[in-house]
Amino acid sequence: MRKQKIGKIIFTKVLEMPLPKYLAYIEKTTKELTKPLVTHEFVNSKNAVQKKLFYAKIIIKDGTLCFKVFDKRLENIYSTQNCTGNKTICSLKWINTRNTFSLHVLKSLLHYQSKYWFSGKEIDLRPLTLKQFLSLYPLQYLDQTRLSRLISNLLVMNPQSQLINLRNLFISKKYHAFLIKEIVDNNKNALKDKDIQYLLTQVGVHLSIRTICNCRKLLNIPNYREKATYHGKDITFSDYILLSKKYFTKIPTESGVYELSISSKMDYPNCRSNVIYIGSSKNLRKRTANYTGNKLKNKRLGKFINNYDVFMRFYLTKSYSLIEKNLLKSFANNYARLPTANSIGG
Repeated sequence: MRKQKIGKIIFTKVLEMPLPKYLAYIEKTTKELTKPLVTHEFVNSKNAVQKKLFYAKIIIKDGTLCFKVFDKRLENIYSTQNCTGNKTICSLKWINTRNTFSLHVLKSLLHYQSKYWFSGKEIDLRPLTLKQFLSLYPLQYLDQTRLSRLISNLLVMNPQSQLINLRNLFISKKYHAFLIKEIVDNNKNALKDKDIQYLLTQVGVHLSIRTICNCRKLLNIPNYREKATYHGKDITFSDYILLSKKYFTKIPTESGVYELSISSKMDYPNCRSNVIYIGSSKNLRKRTANYTGNKLKNKRLGKFINNYDVFMRFYLTKSYSLIEKNLLKSFANNYARLPTANSIGG
């Protein structure tokens, strides 16, 4: 009984081994020579190029999904007939079981998440839990605990040459969050959670308001008040432009109103917003070019420009003074305060 318990503990550790450590374990057990490892280069958050070992590559061939495991040791089934010693026999059995589990999981996910493999878009992932997977694709000795430990260490490259952890293909709330994001992004109007709930029912998804709210928070999808635009439908701003000398030529020399914002949201009394300043000018390029100099009189705006990436978007109009005043009033009504870098207006 004690030996069985120890064996289960060791097998659990084998399932949790990352690929480089697992391959070393196979080499030590089978005495096979080390083979070249297939890695994928990627750039980390510090802009350093690193290499990462992955289990298999998913391939689309003649419209059909298949995969290639780059190291045969990860799919081999080793014979224990000529082995001496219980330790070696047990190790080989654990290796065989992990290899069998890995192939079974990948083949099953290839079938279940086929739409995602073809598109590479997370919105095409189907909801799937560990329990549901085992119900659809049962395998002897594979339970939820072992499945969870194994998939965390299986990286594959999808047909779009992106590294994917197989754990990321098991989703529930995250799937609904991506579905909600698609609905919000494709709708020009600000949607209340009740509106989202109704649109979800049109595609056969029934969620409570509370679940919709939690899904939005999961992907930082703005709520109705955050998305409701203070400038209304009559004013259409340009795309965002980074406030930098490099991009000044993209700003016209015509008259208009403009908005400055940063990537992170700030707390206003009513709700959060990225907007820090609303202004206007007879010559938009000339006005905004002054913001990169050392003679900026607005100290509050200067702090943002010196410490953040500031983005600008504009709306061309000859009635720029009047529209600026209306925008400031509207912003104050929506957020219960002027933009944080505006001292007067509205």
